[in-house]
Amino acid sequence: MKLIVLCLVMTVFCGVISLNTWTDVPNQASVAHEYSKTPVADNAAARANADDKPLREAYRDYFPIGTAVSPSMIADAKRAKFIATQYSSITPMNGMKAKYIHPEEKTYSWAEADQAVDFAQKNNMKVRGHTLIWFQKMPDWFFMDGNDYASKEKIMQRIDEHVATVINRYKGKVYCWDVVNEAYQFFGSAPVTPKRAKIYDMIGSEYIERAFIAARKADPSAKLFYNDNGFEEPDRRNRIFKYLKAKKEMGIPIDGIGMQSHYGVEGINEGYLQETIDMFASIGLDVQVTELDVSIYPKRENKVGNGRVLEATEIAGLSDQYTKEIQQDQGDVFDIVFRTCRKMRGNVTGVTMWSPYDKDNYLTEMLNKKNYAYLFNENLTPKACYYRIVNF
Repeated sequence: MKLIVLCLVMTVFCGVISLNTWTDVPNQASVAHEYSKTPVADNAAARANADDKPLREAYRDYFPIGTAVSPSMIADAKRAKFIATQYSSITPMNGMKAKYIHPEEKTYSWAEADQAVDFAQKNNMKVRGHTLIWFQKMPDWFFMDGNDYASKEKIMQRIDEHVATVINRYKGKVYCWDVVNEAYQFFGSAPVTPKRAKIYDMIGSEYIERAFIAARKADPSAKLFYNDNGFEEPDRRNRIFKYLKAKKEMGIPIDGIGMQSHYGVEGINEGYLQETIDMFASIGLDVQVTELDVSIYPKRENKVGNGRVLEATEIAGLSDQYTKEIQQDQGDVFDIVFRTCRKMRGNVTGVTMWSPYDKDNYLTEMLNKKNYAYLFNENLTPKACYYRIVNF
């Protein structure tokens, strides 16, 4: 009897210990093993058990299922109907980025963003605004004052005006914004990489705080996200976590973290993914997967997922055959992501694919090599990986 009581006490104690409050980042040793694959059911059997329910219906009680869209996708009647049927949220791929929506100081180009928002409104879909401030897509005029460089004060003022103008146009129609995108290398007093950008060189990392403050002032009801990639690399993830934790403690209005999740076919460790979601949720952040795709080529040099990112030239020599083995490995990755997000609903408040289907996807264009990174093929037909994530 004493032995039984002792075992019960130890079980409770271990459970308490596991509720890590994340006052610091986790031990990186937790990701030093390869991800475990889930056995894949026969594709025919999976299809037989599926009722081909749309993604938005399958996940209605969990979180919005979204996709990035381009103007041509929602202008085409067949593709538009498909998108509206399968997805409950959309993200304009480029139409809300500063370079395109605000090309001149006194000129806004609303057509592409308006098209996406109108489409969502007509089809009972949510809209993720992407993105207000991203150093790679800022118009040149933003940093100029006539023929001279603009002062720090003037650039800050422009951030305020740009953020307020864009948000106010779509207030009540865009439920969340990627306020700042991919600023990881500018966190703190010194960049961690030699990559340079005008916005950092001219005003420092203060632009991040300024953008969030301006966004909250413009729309107190919208959820405000910081969006970035590479969370499968522990050092990068931990640096982002520490920075956002410090900013929230300062009162900067950051509501969520967007994990882009551009994976390779080697995937991600399931325990590590859950650990990462727990980390950010522990400091009061909503977690969303914002740009999900699973390339049929490896993204990194090892299966742990935190090795060196492979160059396009290294991938160029790989076969582009979409073999059954590749499809199975890809399905494993999708299964891990969606299973983990379902398990952590409430903390996870959305999952967005970066294309609704394989046709014309950016990975094919970027690598100059065919890729099949999504849940539906070029003919808008569900793939085996689709059946795995709707049958749960």
